[in-house]
Amino acid sequence: MPSSPSSGAPRGVRPGRTALLPVAALALLPALAACGTTSDAVDPGASSTAGAVTVQDATGADVVLEDGPATRVVALEWAQAEMLSSLGTELVGLSDVEGYESWVGGAVPLASEPTDVGLRTEPSVEQIADLEPDLIVGVTESVPDAVREQMEQVAPVLLQAGADASDPLGSATADLRTLATAVGAEDAADEVVASMETTLEENAQVLADAGLAGTPVTFTSPYAEGANVTVRMHGPGSAPQAVLTAMGLEPAWTEAGDEAYAISSTDVEGLTALPAGTWFTWWANGASEDPVETSLSSNAVWQSLPFVQEGRVAGVADGVWVYGGPASLAAFSDEMTELLTSAQAG
Repeated sequence: MPSSPSSGAPRGVRPGRTALLPVAALALLPALAACGTTSDAVDPGASSTAGAVTVQDATGADVVLEDGPATRVVALEWAQAEMLSSLGTELVGLSDVEGYESWVGGAVPLASEPTDVGLRTEPSVEQIADLEPDLIVGVTESVPDAVREQMEQVAPVLLQAGADASDPLGSATADLRTLATAVGAEDAADEVVASMETTLEENAQVLADAGLAGTPVTFTSPYAEGANVTVRMHGPGSAPQAVLTAMGLEPAWTEAGDEAYAISSTDVEGLTALPAGTWFTWWANGASEDPVETSLSSNAVWQSLPFVQEGRVAGVADGVWVYGGPASLAAFSDEMTELLTSAQAG
């Protein structure tokens, strides 16, 4: 997995670690989780027994909630927390609450005040157990197998893939619907998905009316390591670029990137390959330094780039999780539409 800030996606922005609870410390915890069994084709909302709810994890294994839809949920990743919050679910626990509020909460605020259970990838099983959840959700990279075994002594664990570059919007929608089934919020999921679809259609029309259809745009994350600047590029299969494409815009960066998040990296010289008329956008965040100001402003190659000289550079998505669900992706669409139409009008 690439190392960039993300929840079911690239990580590495926020430092720090939380120790894991040894397996022995959980010896007296009741076994609340039902073991999953692999199924060839099971409707994520299907019930296996009266009152029970069955959903599938990223491997296709069944996760069974014997007592029906979950009401006490702990999220190990921001993407799942964002999707559940967009459904109105009040989480009892969340990894790195402060990070969520900074990177995600501008578009989808938390519906509750969950207990912080440690950092993503290294949550505290002891803290999670104290919350007595009936479901723990995250992505496949959230926990090592040994830690997952500990968590399954506490509650059923549902881990999702997090992203799929072959169908980024479809993947986000499917993950949302699976979570909705798990918490009994299918109607809310219908509304969130419909809202995103309407937003993309309406914004595509606004851009077309402004003569901006076909504008090449790229979404990036520049960062410096000493004197070297690396730019993380989101290819056509990434969720943010898929949103831009659905709005009638063209991907300025066409390299495929990795199979999940469609991310690749380049240096400043590599940006000279971007086509004429490109808008260069970078992931802004109120808690982060401005990479353009701190690392690129004095770079001669950067200053020579046409989109820099012509003012087509902008920080976007401050507090919007572009690796999240339909609600965050709709917010990203709105912000990009506002940016491009305002620049056009100016």
